[in-house]
Amino acid sequence: MPEKSCGKGGHRKHTPIVSKKQRGLFGSELSRRRRGVGSRMKGITTAELELHLHESKGKKLPSRVSHSLKKRLGG
Repeated sequence: MPEKSCGKGGHRKHTPIVSKKQRGLFGSELSRRRRGVGSRMKGITTAELELHLHESKGKKLPSRVSHSLKKRLGG
């Protein structure tokens, strides 16, 4: 459901990408699919991958997610 907004303001887009490492994983998955090689992320469509990568493009993301953020995100 990336089309919906997060928060009360209703203007912020939703993306599950919170670090550069995750953006790289999403990018490599999109590349795999475009090349026709087997997919590793079965639960997400190619269109959703493209949308999330586009939404995270201008964000300043940390290299990796801290331990406390992982707890808040449920990971």
